[in-house]
Amino acid sequence: AAAVIYDAVNAARARGVDVVLADTAGRLPTQLHLMEEIAKVRRVIAKAEPTAPHEVLLVLDANIGQNALAQVKAFDAAIGVTGLVVTKLDGTAKGGVIAAIARQQPKPLRFIGVGEGIDDLQPFSAREFVDALFGTGYAKANPAALAAYLAACASNLNSFMLAATSIDDDAFDEALAA
Repeated sequence: AAAVIYDAVNAARARGVDVVLADTAGRLPTQLHLMEEIAKVRRVIAKAEPTAPHEVLLVLDANIGQNALAQVKAFDAAIGVTGLVVTKLDGTAKGGVIAAIARQQPKPLRFIGVGEGIDDLQPFSAREFVDALFGTGYAKANPAALAAYLAACASNLNSFMLAATSIDDDAFDEALAA
């Protein structure tokens, strides 16, 4: 795996390609030899391109619940996770572990998966997420409660913090756009 990504980075550079995606799927944090291998892949990427990797996304299955927190901690220690993707939010899973991750191992939530189609991978929107959890319109109708929730999930909003007080719609919209 490490040799393949080394060749891919060098080939991309030679061809003037700006982006290289490396998918190292199928890793379990309990399999130490695989975690060592993925750490080696990260080191090799940095050797081939000293400023890389520019983004290290960890894809989590929303159905695994609190085990997701253990995975974030293990993968972050091994490869320096810079962002999260939470998938399978179209089923019974609600993604509540996001709040636990935000408090204990803060990482920006970049995308969510709400189905199997190409358009079902969507950028994370705090307002839409809260409305999906608590009901449509909750975000606008309960800005103080939402502010408290967002403060707990602040790292998922690129370190933006909202005070747990009433805020007007314009300030709320500006805050979410930040």
